[in-house]
Amino acid sequence: MVENNTEEQAVPKLKNRDQLAESGLSKRNQDFMWQVQSLASADQVNTGMVADIEAQLLAGQKTGQTAKQIYGTPKQALGQEIKEVQQGQSQGVNYAANGFWNIAIDNTFVFLMMFSLMFGVMLMFSSEQIVSEGAQAGSLGITALILTAVSGGGLFAAWTLLMAPAKNGQKTSIWLRILGSLLIFATWFILYMAFGLIIPSVINPILPGWIYLIVAGTSFIGFQWWRRKTGMQGGFLGGANRK
Repeated sequence: MVENNTEEQAVPKLKNRDQLAESGLSKRNQDFMWQVQSLASADQVNTGMVADIEAQLLAGQKTGQTAKQIYGTPKQALGQEIKEVQQGQSQGVNYAANGFWNIAIDNTFVFLMMFSLMFGVMLMFSSEQIVSEGAQAGSLGITALILTAVSGGGLFAAWTLLMAPAKNGQKTSIWLRILGSLLIFATWFILYMAFGLIIPSVINPILPGWIYLIVAGTSFIGFQWWRRKTGMQGGFLGGANRK
């Protein structure tokens, strides 16, 4: 009899609304768990499956993942329906979860590659005309290029975090996201123009086009290395890392 009583006490119990409210889950995740508990079978409760789902939701909140992004629907969480993975949305959340500095470095490689390729092609075909423009062409200088890529990497890392869901699963206010996006884009454009106008040509030379193409290729290799090192997915170039 004692053994039976011990077994009965070890069986996990479902939580009521008040207990879910005290669990640390967001309001939406509480509703999700309430539906999960309503649909769960006795075996799923007894084996701890329901408790595991709650633990995953709590962990997901720390990186801005919602119940829908992790499981789909309550039935899908319990295996009663097949979950269709929303690849684009999943990658966006995972990318933001990499943190500011990892995203900033990732973006810097991308911008350095893109601008170097563009400037390299331009200079290969019209270098004399561009160089003759003097200060107006300062944005094509190698120092301005590097600073533009680095500043863009940091600014768009901030933009990525701004657009991602908060830790409690809620999104930032739409007006804050719009204003933040406009401010970030405007700041980067102003910096791009300023680098070309302020930095002296002595330390900001316009190099031959083929050198920029080499920089573009090296940046691409660096980007691939960084993706393999960090396991990052998504972002401007998207796609999964290849190991």
